[in-house]
Amino acid sequence: MSGGSARYAQLVKLCRTRGCSREDAKDVVQEAHLRLLDYQRSARVTDADSLLRRIVINLSINYYHREPSARFAFEGIEKLDRRGELIDPAPGPERTLDAEQQLDSVVSLLGAASSRACQIFIAQRQGYSYDELASAFAVKPRTIEKHVASAALAVEGVAATRQAAKLTNRRLGRGAYPSR
Repeated sequence: MSGGSARYAQLVKLCRTRGCSREDAKDVVQEAHLRLLDYQRSARVTDADSLLRRIVINLSINYYHREPSARFAFEGIEKLDRRGELIDPAPGPERTLDAEQQLDSVVSLLGAASSRACQIFIAQRQGYSYDELASAFAVKPRTIEKHVASAALAVEGVAATRQAAKLTNRRLGRGAYPSR
């Protein structure tokens, strides 16, 4: 190994011990050489090896302080979309149609519950608290809890019945159970 490549390897090792990755350490050493050459154009350098070592140390310190702010975690598009940072929050036609179909499905499932329980259930799912709903419907919060529970049970019961009918029809070789 020649003297220049040995010195280069020592400087890369110095950067690595200060927290730089192998690729970044090589970049820091290259940058240090460029700065040394630039400095030698304007001033006389008596000990180039010591100055080069000091430049590498200073650049690795700068790298260390800059790196935590430059780091970022790769996130999936779905996660960024949930936070509203990537995709336009206005729903597209496919999303709107899917939401309308899901709403129709829930409304048909809620047909088994009373209309008041259905109204309270939907309002609660829209984000209203039990206390807000109790004051709006002029009832106690415990009554709201009961309406929400009865609507949820109705949805679960109808959904379970439909699922069982679909499975039975598949076993008997019939088509899918028609929805209401």
